[in-house]
Amino acid sequence: MRTGKLPKPAAACSVCQALTRRRELVNHRCDHVVNGRRCYGTYRSAITFLWDQCVACEGTGTVGTQRCAECAGFGWRMYG
Repeated sequence: MRTGKLPKPAAACSVCQALTRRRELVNHRCDHVVNGRRCYGTYRSAITFLWDQCVACEGTGTVGTQRCAECAGFGWRMYG
């Protein structure tokens, strides 16, 4: 049984392009670790970004029972 399509991410990091669905993190420091250090970027609203549905998982974030590696489980990829 296919799960429903996921909503688009709410924010993206201005430096490492990490995505999040948590709206409360918009305008806060990124929490991802890059090269052993916490990223110094901030999450910016992704409402105006252009998105493509992930081809590998068809927007569901999973391939079979595993998290999709192409879109990191978000179901969407930034256009470009």
